[in-house]
Amino acid sequence: MKKSILVLTAAAMVTAAAVPALAETSLYGSARVATFYDISQTYDAKTGVDAGKYSGFDEHLQGNSALGVNFNNGEVGGRVEVGAGSSTVSTRLVYGTWNFGSGKLTIGQDYNSYYLGAAQVHGDDNALKGYGALWDNRLPQLRVNLNNGLYFAAIQPYQNTTAVVNPAAGTPNASGAAVPNSESVSNNKIYLPKLNVGYAGKAGVYSYNTGVVGQFYENDSKGKNRINALLGYLSGSAAFGSTTVTGNAGYAQNAGNLGLAGRLDYNIAKKDNARGFEGFVQVSQKLSDRLKANVGAGYVYDKRSSDKSADDKLAFFINAPVTLAKNVSVIPEFSYYDELSSTNDVKQAKSYAVGAQFRIDF
Repeated sequence: MKKSILVLTAAAMVTAAAVPALAETSLYGSARVATFYDISQTYDAKTGVDAGKYSGFDEHLQGNSALGVNFNNGEVGGRVEVGAGSSTVSTRLVYGTWNFGSGKLTIGQDYNSYYLGAAQVHGDDNALKGYGALWDNRLPQLRVNLNNGLYFAAIQPYQNTTAVVNPAAGTPNASGAAVPNSESVSNNKIYLPKLNVGYAGKAGVYSYNTGVVGQFYENDSKGKNRINALLGYLSGSAAFGSTTVTGNAGYAQNAGNLGLAGRLDYNIAKKDNARGFEGFVQVSQKLSDRLKANVGAGYVYDKRSSDKSADDKLAFFINAPVTLAKNVSVIPEFSYYDELSSTNDVKQAKSYAVGAQFRIDF
C-alpha cells in the first residue's frame, strides 16, 4: 500500500510539472542532516540504580527531509508532501482544500489544529513533541475552518485500524474478512472519530488558538470500560519588536488514549483515569538578518490515583539559527531531556545532545 501511495505521489508531481495549465503548481523541498553528539544516563527500571552512561556521535539524513508540491486551481487547492530519511520514505501530507466563501474545507492528511511545535531541531526537528508540544502525528481528517476563526474537525481516532484476521466463531466478524476498529485485536469498539472544535484569533500583538478534543470508545478486555479521552488546550504567540514569545498548554484526561506522544492511558485493570498537564514556553530573539536565538522548555505531568507517583518529564533547548545564504542554514543546538520519575517512583533516564542541523530548502 505504501509503495502504491509513493508511486501515485510521484506521478502526481510529474503530472503537475508537465501540465501547469490545469492548475498553478509549485514544487519545494528540504534537505536536512543532523550532526549531534548524544550522551544518555540510564537507570534500572525496577530499582532506579545507575545502569550506565552511553554516548556517541550521530550523523544522519533526517526523516523529515521532504519533497512536496502545492496546487492551486481557483477555489480548489491541495498539497502533497513525502519525507525521505536514510532508509525510509513516508507520506507526510496529502490533502485537498475547497474555499467555499465563508470558510475552507480540508480533506486528507494534515497537521492537527491543536499542534504547535517549538524551534528545537534535535531528534529530527522534535520541536518538543511529547515534552510540551501536543503531538499525535499528521492524521487523516475532515476539517472546516470558518473565516470568523471557528474550526471543526473529525479526525481519525487513535487505534482505529483495520485488521485482516480469521477470528473464531462469536467474535465481531467470523468470516475472516476485514474487521474495523481493531475490535477482534484490542477489544476496542470505536463508533466516532476524534472530534475537535476550536477558535483561532488575534488581538493586537497576540495570536491565540484554543479548543477541545475528545475521543470516546469502549473496551471489553476486562469488563466493560467506557474510555473518555479529553483535552482542552490554549496556544499562542506575541511579538514585541524583535522578540517573540510562543507557548502552549493543555490539560487532559487519558491523553494517551488520544494518541498524544508519551502520555498515560486509562488503566483498564483498575478502571483508573489518568489526568495531567503538558506545555512549553519559548522565547525567540532576532539578533541580526542572519542570526537568531531560541530558548525553550517543556514539561509533562500525568497521574492516576492508583499509581505510586506521577509520570512527569521535562526538556530544555537553546539554539542559534545562522543563515549562511538564502534558504541555507546551520542551527547549533544544546538539548536536555529528563524523564524524572516513573509511576512506580523510580528514577528514569536523562540525556543531552550537542551539535547542529545543516539545512537547505529549495
